Amino acid sequence: VVPEQHRLDKFKGKEMVPTYNLGGAMQDAEYLFSSSTLDHLTRIRMVAKNVCHGVVYDVAFHSKMQKIKNGNPGLEFIYDAMDRYLRKRPGGKKLHDPLAAVVALVPEVCSYAYVTPFRVKGKWGSRLEPKEGRIDIAVSYNRQVFEDAFMYGMP
Repeated sequence: VVPEQHRLDKFKGKEMVPTYNLGGAMQDAEYLFSSSTLDHLTRIRMVAKNVCHGVVYDVAFHSKMQKIKNGNPGLEFIYDAMDRYLRKRPGGKKLHDPLAAVVALVPEVCSYAYVTPFRVKGKWGSRLEPKEGRIDIAVSYNRQVFEDAFMYGMP
């Protein structure tokens, strides 16, 4: 469902992948997506693994954090922890959960497609829906909007 121009190399040609978040409780995830929850959940928003694996706290992100962290205990904590992390792993750290948290607060960080999730033998995928539905998935993100929301808060 992720457009070619936004697809990471490691996901090219794959329709389904294992995922810990859904795979750790497969029956619960299937119930969540079922019609049984229609009365309780009018919107389900997910972030594609392809998207969250492309969001990385790297040296460039760290440099931006250095300029704005002073006086903000949360940002100083993140900066100090990532300073140690980047010394050992200069390639950076994927920001799966921080991206999901930012998306919950600032949905315009991402572009979305309406989907129906499905599972086959422990792997998950999504089929595009031709019209608006209650389940959508982030298929791309805007790095600048994400960084602004992460570093400065909601717009």
